[in-house]
Amino acid sequence: MGWVRRVVVWMAWCAALSTSINFFLVARAPSPLPLHHRLHRTPAPSTIMTHDKVFEKIYLQGEVYALRMSNYHIQNQRNRTGLRNLAAVYKHLPAVKAQYTSVSPQLNDLFETLKTAITKRWVTDDPWDLARKWATPTSLVPEKAKGLGDILAALSTAPIKAADIGYKGTQLKVSILLKGGQRAVLKPKWYSREEVIEGEVYAGADRHNGEIAAFHLNRLLGFNMVPLAVGRKLSLKRDILPVATSRLSATFYRKEGKLCFYGVCYYCRKDASVCDNGRIFEGTVILWLPRRLPLSHIPHPWARTYKRTKLAQWEENENYCELVLRHPYYSDSQFSRLLDLMDTAVFDFLIQNGDRHHYTVVKGKSESSVVLLDNGKSFGDAYVDHMDVLAPLLQCCRLRQTTYERLILLSGGGLSQALREILAQDPIAPILTRPHLHALDRRMLHILAVLSMCREQRGGWHNVLY
Repeated sequence: MGWVRRVVVWMAWCAALSTSINFFLVARAPSPLPLHHRLHRTPAPSTIMTHDKVFEKIYLQGEVYALRMSNYHIQNQRNRTGLRNLAAVYKHLPAVKAQYTSVSPQLNDLFETLKTAITKRWVTDDPWDLARKWATPTSLVPEKAKGLGDILAALSTAPIKAADIGYKGTQLKVSILLKGGQRAVLKPKWYSREEVIEGEVYAGADRHNGEIAAFHLNRLLGFNMVPLAVGRKLSLKRDILPVATSRLSATFYRKEGKLCFYGVCYYCRKDASVCDNGRIFEGTVILWLPRRLPLSHIPHPWARTYKRTKLAQWEENENYCELVLRHPYYSDSQFSRLLDLMDTAVFDFLIQNGDRHHYTVVKGKSESSVVLLDNGKSFGDAYVDHMDVLAPLLQCCRLRQTTYERLILLSGGGLSQALREILAQDPIAPILTRPHLHALDRRMLHILAVLSMCREQRGGWHNVLY
């Protein structure tokens, strides 16, 4: 039995050696970084990595990029000649994905600035006056917006002194007057956060949470041309109905113990009403711009026809941008307006707003940036990207250098990380589901792939960035 004793001794020696090695490795292992540092030094978040693994199958890669089965989009592919460059974009996509895989450590400074602006309170005792002073034809809110938290808090809590039907349009909204004389717009909740809007990019009713996400995303992008928006929970019975005009109150009724209304607008009717949950009503309050900034609405050169049997000129002509550049609005003296539309295309693609048939500027101010109003037709489907929203950038291959630098700063998962933490401060958080946050990072890669294609086709960045 001597051989048995030798085997036992040998196994004991191996176990002791293994324990010693493990102890040595643990002792030499670096201590984990604090959370503050880990957030900005690691690759894109594990949640994003997990999401990509689960939904890595691409069902469509054309005018629509889909990560889920969609019979609607499969049956309605159009192969528009004006978007032929998308094939080249997809060739650049793998290299772009490989290049932008981690969060920039420089993002933290921007994130802290924006987050501090919305969390710090008691900066001003007159939030309405501060908001009016901020608003100019080129910026509605500064980047270092001390007092923004006070304005958003006032929008979400100030007593409502009057309520009326919304300004003209196709969607239900309520004009409200807040204590202190500030006008605002209340957009109601139509959908749960998880609901998927199937169909065209402009399908469905406005998403109230999309307005909130659009405001904070616009600040992250550095555009600062989206009106202030914040979530609010209120009582229709106590907060709206007692101060409503007769034409608004006439659309209120009770249904199964809930208070409902349908307002007055192009699509408003009783069988398409919104209701409280028996007690609470959720919506988004959007700040009205000062009277000294009257607005002008201009037809968007890349507007849709909204008819499947009729294509717009940009959908048929891949050189359409050359025609746009001949227009006085976008000539050499007004070239900044074209660059504004490129910024708008980037913004609209990220939120998937394909309903900007007009764009808005401050009337009589040639230096005015584009004011990005009505962002509710957004975040409808987290698994589908309508690539035609990028048509202006795809066809013009022009972008501001500062916009490009901001996109790089927000790449690698940084956009979703920063926006998630900022949106968590809103009164009706969570604003976006994880899939919608992940979709922003995916769409960022599409934008960077378009720019990579442009650099190659135009012979260098000096012919693309301005």
